[in-house]
Amino acid sequence: MAQWTKKIIGITLIAVLAGCSNGSSVSPSSSPPKYTSVYKAEDANPKLSVAMNQFALNLYSKLEEHPGEDDRGPNRMISPAGIAIALSMLKDGTEGNTERQMDKMLRLNGMDPEVLAESQMILSDLLRGSDPAVDMRIANSLWSAEGTEMNPDFISRMEKSYEAQIQAIDFTSGQAAGKINQWASGHTAGKIQEVIRNPIDPNLVLLLMNAMYFKGDWTEPFEKDQTKDLPFTTQDGQEVVVPTMRQSSDYGYLEHDDFQAVRLPYGESKNFGMTLILPHENSSLSTFKKQQLPKFNRWSQELSQREGSIELPKFQLADDLVLNDALAALGMVDAFSSEKAELGGLFVEDIKPGAVYIDFVKHNTFIEVNEQGTEAAAVTVIGAVGTSAPVEQIPFEMKLDRPFFFVITDRTTDSIVFMGEVGNPVEH
Repeated sequence: MAQWTKKIIGITLIAVLAGCSNGSSVSPSSSPPKYTSVYKAEDANPKLSVAMNQFALNLYSKLEEHPGEDDRGPNRMISPAGIAIALSMLKDGTEGNTERQMDKMLRLNGMDPEVLAESQMILSDLLRGSDPAVDMRIANSLWSAEGTEMNPDFISRMEKSYEAQIQAIDFTSGQAAGKINQWASGHTAGKIQEVIRNPIDPNLVLLLMNAMYFKGDWTEPFEKDQTKDLPFTTQDGQEVVVPTMRQSSDYGYLEHDDFQAVRLPYGESKNFGMTLILPHENSSLSTFKKQQLPKFNRWSQELSQREGSIELPKFQLADDLVLNDALAALGMVDAFSSEKAELGGLFVEDIKPGAVYIDFVKHNTFIEVNEQGTEAAAVTVIGAVGTSAPVEQIPFEMKLDRPFFFVITDRTTDSIVFMGEVGNPVEH
């Protein structure tokens, strides 16, 4: 990596998860030809799905202690899949204890890097072809600063397993941000139009980007003429009026001692679906998150078809989180350390622990739910910086050949004892 030791390095790894429906307020661009997966469901690595789901539940739990925002509002949303993909790609370039901590946090149980990369490739392929009526697109890219020498093994895995577009770019040029943002917009149907702004940090050496786009209508869309303004009691006990969709049908449903759960499917195969959970009146959302959310993988398998009716408010929300503290609480500690982070697998040149470390993990999300379907988007930004190594000292020259000032001080008392100036040294 060209002269990286003489400057601070900025690395930003970005994962984007985005989806939308074709309702009147959410109309994405035209869909590409339907994708057919080359794999079958049994080809997927079940250990990866289990690991990603467990990571999702663990991370959401930690957000109670470390919300990642100064003003914690009543709403929250994350894309754990987008976060996990970004962290998996970062993990590919970690070493030593940093790698072991990320492996444990992501619940991978020592999964070989090659196995992880292949498993992610198969998972992405199956997602894209899961339902012919649902448009699911996944794309990856890696943008490196011109002159930066990346680890060829790392690049090879990004190309082979993540089908990443590899491109060298001059981040200091005025066109760089436009090109990067155009890629993000193009792979999210224009839903995420800006991921970086000018001026770009001149020390930036790498952008790693993942884009996922989802366009799915409800299997049974809500009738718009059934939507009525109905009261909703907020978290703090206030009553507000909100447009509420209504529908009756057969649903995957669960009646639990503490809550009700229903699954609303998308598309033809119903492989994609939204599970809605309502705590009983004698319970609370806080209690649910503490006692029942960690068991989601178990009780979500117990939903069974049952006739019923639902009322679902139309809603739209956005969130902006910094996940550093939550991820550190899950065990990803050394990656954030300017003394211990081991990210040498990203580059050709050997670097000492802490020479490059993660500065931030940011997560922006958006979701809108209406009668036709769901539009959701999330951007995960992992930023790493490098500490500057000591620069070789060059002997200086100081010629007092013009007027100068002088100060005589006492170090024991920090007192200025004498001070003055010399304008003409030949005069007494």
